[in-house]
Parts: sequence; structure tokens; C-alpha cells
Amino acid sequence: MESDEAVGALLGKVQRVAVVGVSDRFTRPSFRIAAYLLDRTAWTVDLVNPHVVETLGRLCAPTLADVPTPDLVVVFRAPEAWDAVVDEAAAAGAGAVWLPGGVADADTTARTVARARAAGVAAVADRDVRAEHKRWCA
Repeated sequence: MESDEAVGALLGKVQRVAVVGVSDRFTRPSFRIAAYLLDRTAWTVDLVNPHVVETLGRLCAPTLADVPTPDLVVVFRAPEAWDAVVDEAAAAGAGAVWLPGGVADADTTARTVARARAAGVAAVADRDVRAEHKRWCA
């Protein structure tokens, strides 16, 4: 999903989001983005990380299968785990995945976006979900 209008349309439909790979350390981007989503959006936010019991005052689910079907999965996992997250998102019936920018090479990002699309899941990559939310939803 490359066009600005497509990103805006996607965000306008989101009601439930899962943050996969959320951290319990406030210095991590996943912690700050999850905090923003919890505090500044009307979305229902589920936190997912099998290695974190609780963060931001909420319990974390170990897998996407353990939360209700999200409209959007925001991914904070290493690029080598992206394929598995996309597969898990597709199996859970998620509508879209949001891949972080600046952590993978262009080939890895393109391959993961193609994998998501082939599974019927929209994909956004190399965009800041917080900035895009402010732009389209605030």
C-alpha cells in the first residue's frame, strides 16, 4: 500500500489494532507507539509479546491468536520474523500489517509486503504509524 490516500482510507477503517513485539521498556519505539495508540486513538489496542507479561498497565497476549481479530497489526519484530508475523496475521483474519521503517533492506520489505498481499492482507511499510494517524485521524 503505497499511496497516501490508501493509507488514510485504511486508518479510517481501523477499530482494533494489535501491537506485536511490544516492549516493557520505555526507551523502545514499540513502547512509545503503543502508549500513543492507547492514549491518543479511539482504537482498541491489544498488546502482543510472549516474553512480556505486562506493559503500559496492560497484560500482553503471547500470540495474535490470543486476541480478537485486529483490523491492523503493527509489527515490532526483527525483519527475520516478519514472514511469520504476516502468516499469523493472515491466519487470525487481520486486515492489514504495518511494517516499521528503517530496520530492513528494501528487498526484505518488498518480499514481506508481497507475502502479505498474496495472503489477502494489506501492507504498509516504511511509514510512521503515529505520524500517519495524526495526519489522517486526528
